Amino acid sequence: MKKSKVCILTGITAGALLLTGCRETPDSVIVKQKGEKAIEKYEEEKTDTSSGEASRNIREKLSVPETFSEDITAEDGKIIIHTDAAVEQPDTTGFSTVEVKAVPLTQEFMDTITNGLFPEKKMYEPEYYYGMTKEYYQNKINEVRALMAQDSAESESGEALTQEDLQQMLEEYEAAYAEAPKSLEKKETAPLLTENGTGDPRFSGVAEDENGRPYSYFVKASADEPVSVQVKYLGDTENASDQALWSDYTPASQYVPEELGTEEKIKSAVGISYEEAKKTADEKAASIGISDMSADAWDYAICRDIERSDEVIKTGFVFYYTRKIDGCPVTYTSAIGGGLEDMDSTIEPWTYEHLSIVISKEGLEELSYGSPYELGEVQVENVKLLDFEEIAQIYSQMMQYKLSGELEGGYIKSCKVNVNRVTLGYSRIYSPTQDNRSGVLVPVWDFFGNYERTLNEGEGPADKDTERYNSLLTINAVDGTVIDRGLGY
Repeated sequence: MKKSKVCILTGITAGALLLTGCRETPDSVIVKQKGEKAIEKYEEEKTDTSSGEASRNIREKLSVPETFSEDITAEDGKIIIHTDAAVEQPDTTGFSTVEVKAVPLTQEFMDTITNGLFPEKKMYEPEYYYGMTKEYYQNKINEVRALMAQDSAESESGEALTQEDLQQMLEEYEAAYAEAPKSLEKKETAPLLTENGTGDPRFSGVAEDENGRPYSYFVKASADEPVSVQVKYLGDTENASDQALWSDYTPASQYVPEELGTEEKIKSAVGISYEEAKKTADEKAASIGISDMSADAWDYAICRDIERSDEVIKTGFVFYYTRKIDGCPVTYTSAIGGGLEDMDSTIEPWTYEHLSIVISKEGLEELSYGSPYELGEVQVENVKLLDFEEIAQIYSQMMQYKLSGELEGGYIKSCKVNVNRVTLGYSRIYSPTQDNRSGVLVPVWDFFGNYERTLNEGEGPADKDTERYNSLLTINAVDGTVIDRGLGY
């Protein structure tokens, strides 16, 4: 599950870093050459095997503290950086850099997904499964005519509707009524990829599991995602609908009702234990042939009905899977990558490999799988990493630089970030202008937390981010360059 699709244009956000503009770039080792040329300069760590140095844990080698605390105030108090974070790193003696390539979408790949999730292969065409009947549109026509008879009318979102608005709605519903069937009869289809007008393979259908539970099943390839698999439970067969939206649980969100406003409340409402849900999610991942990814990140999840004013209709767990290289994980962040630097860019971007699975007490609710990697050769074994002290200096300088850039637009009055978690893991980087379907897994430091922005008068309300897996800054652990999570390099 993803909270949002790929941002095609990255901007000045808490997760993006722009090294352009009128500000002076920091004069330090922070700003270095990036891309393929920089990767070629990576060096192997030279260790004295006779002294036992090679077996030392990486925390000891890099002088990594258990916690990292720091407070910075800049720009006359307009910028505050509060860091009080646990520092996490895998139990390993070193990292390597590993080449990866994009797995292409083939019929064989799709068959593995189909056979794993829907072994009985009961597939139906969507428009004949949960399309709208004449009865549905007649009810809508009656509702609009009732509104036209009133002195004033409002939409479900509270916006005023004029008679012209209502007349247009009436004509649209009447036209749809004329085309709609009296009743729906399921029409079978084969789970086979076909090409659309651009030549990209895809399949769209409704799949029923062994219990007759219907799922929308959408498989495709596109410019930014070489493979995308979306599976979503539609509800009871008689009332199947694709108008439900799952998202991470955020207590402060406007979409979370008071009865779910604390972790204790949603934990009680879910109706299934973490252990049970995790077991089911792992079984689904294994069924589609995934054995080298694990769900080290998770959250509670809520499902809203977007046709009924975002009413919360269900709760569950969401598990985020990432792969591990010799026990060292690819760090999960909420950024999906695949962004473009500007609107005029002609490159085809590449999103990160991602797998998320939503489980409720009823079973599988949603599965999203995209951009899987094919591991290639180890490029540099036991690559030489910077000491944590150097990384901490880069973090302090670049976080200030980034936040000062946010103040330049004239909209933001002040900005505070709270960093509560620091991790060392892998991330994929690539050079899209040279090869947009191959890259390298490199070790990176991620600084997780949230931000609080106060806007200047007239620019809107204060803005506060509480996202759990938002990496505010990502630093290449090999050369200290800053990686833009939104772009992927």
